Amino acid sequence: MQESVWVNGTETTVAPGKSVADLIQEFSDRTTGIAVAVNQTVLTRSEWAGTTLEPGDRVEIVSAVQGG
Repeated sequence: MQESVWVNGTETTVAPGKSVADLIQEFSDRTTGIAVAVNQTVLTRSEWAGTTLEPGDRVEIVSAVQGG
């Protein structure tokens, strides 16, 4: 059974027990320069693997971009 979460404003389904780290691997090919918030709480990189997504969670994945 799949669970519904929101990623950057778009509803998506994930397998039960999926971690934030698993989600990052699906949505980004980068592992550096990324900030993640779940339900408006910013997570440190060390929290990603231990944070399990729950139905209805709202996840924001932001990539740092340099420009001039």
